[in-house]
Amino acid sequence: MTSNQPFLTGFPTQICGRLRRSLQDAIAAKRNQLAESSIATYALQFSHILPAEFMAGNSLSRRVRHYCNVVVFWAWLAQILEANASLSKAVSLIQSWCDEAGLPRPSEDTGGYSKGRGRLKIEFLQAVQTRINAHLNSRIRPEDTYQGHVIKSIDGSTLELDDTDANQLEYPQPGTQKPGCGFPIMGIMGVLNHSHGGWEGFAHGPHTAHDATVSHQLLHCFNPGDIVCGDRAFCTYQLISSLWAKGVFSLKRLHPSRHRALDWRKGKKLGKNQRLVTWKKPSQQPSGSPLTEAEWSALPAILEIRLIRFYYEDRDGKKRRMVLATTLTDPEKYDWQDLAALYAGRWDIELRLRDVKTTLQMERLRVKTPETARKTLAMSQIAYNLIKATCLQAGHENAADHRQISFRGALDTIVANTARYLRRQKHPHIVRKIWESILEMISEKTIDLRPHRHEPRAIKKRPKNFSYLTAARSIFKEIPHRGKPRNFA
Repeated sequence: MTSNQPFLTGFPTQICGRLRRSLQDAIAAKRNQLAESSIATYALQFSHILPAEFMAGNSLSRRVRHYCNVVVFWAWLAQILEANASLSKAVSLIQSWCDEAGLPRPSEDTGGYSKGRGRLKIEFLQAVQTRINAHLNSRIRPEDTYQGHVIKSIDGSTLELDDTDANQLEYPQPGTQKPGCGFPIMGIMGVLNHSHGGWEGFAHGPHTAHDATVSHQLLHCFNPGDIVCGDRAFCTYQLISSLWAKGVFSLKRLHPSRHRALDWRKGKKLGKNQRLVTWKKPSQQPSGSPLTEAEWSALPAILEIRLIRFYYEDRDGKKRRMVLATTLTDPEKYDWQDLAALYAGRWDIELRLRDVKTTLQMERLRVKTPETARKTLAMSQIAYNLIKATCLQAGHENAADHRQISFRGALDTIVANTARYLRRQKHPHIVRKIWESILEMISEKTIDLRPHRHEPRAIKKRPKNFSYLTAARSIFKEIPHRGKPRNFA
């Protein structure tokens, strides 16, 4: 047995620094425990999906910091779940965590937390996204599919960013706006899985990029046997054949150019409202195509497409005709009315985009750089899918239809019950009981079906009487005139 004998005896430990180092080691060990033991209330709520050991294993933080990857992740998630809260609120949340654990409290300055978000790698967020998606996919039941096919939809939208030079360079504002008078616009495109209601992934780019071009960034979101629904912008030979090569079926509304030239007498008649036609590969590769020459050459020369024609009522109650194009060519196995109903369900992706942009208040991202904007988009997907995973579990365990559970109601319930998890880290049985009561409450928050409710796209609240910024802020001159500012710049 060996004993540690100092070379210079008789010196107090304060001079050698041993006492101070021991204190630092104790603080470091406690802080690590804080970061790795699901200290956040949200971390305890979602520990069955994102356990502490998984988060710690994917963390790239090696130094002892207030704002390590795990702490920053849960604080950032809290920001999004709590109505896109400010950085100051996130810092206050971390300060309360440190006080609970008896650790030194970080400064109220948000600069350290902002740098912590910068150190959070996109690879960390992608690993979290993959785990959540695997959790959702593992809970898909046969009744959540159509004849064993998982239904997915694809659509795009836009987000506003802060007006900085870096954001304007990568995501420029609309060309019709003067410099200094608009905001950078980031175009986004997402894939929604209708079987569990979560997002499979998002792609980003300038808002001027064509939907069919950006959609190729999301081909990894589709698996063999899936059915992809999309509007007219996605009904291109290039995209449909790329999906067909992966064993993925398409159900798209016919592109306007093909609709104008449509001759219903051509092709093979499958029924009164169905035709089987052959599409030929275009002789030239479209401009702006994301495919290489080799990938374009590998596309099939022809495609067998089934056209389905039916009538519907638009928002004004007028009767209009719609034509769908699909690679589900067997009319006996796939009834055309079922396919028309599946395409009608595509509208759900519009509502889910509204949940992200309006309910989570992510329509305007308060970020200074494009990198932070992309991380915020990834965090938005994580936050949304965690809520949807909760709705899915609540529906399964309480005999409720998870599609009819209110996203807003589930979000409010989760946020309102965070205080119940305080000081419960060492009581897993209590945590489980709290979670079961939360699931029961969420299962009761269903959406009322109001089929004849009229909701015009109009707002009742009048905006305040301010003029528009028609010049850069530095040169804009505000001159009052009868209560209305006028610009004489």
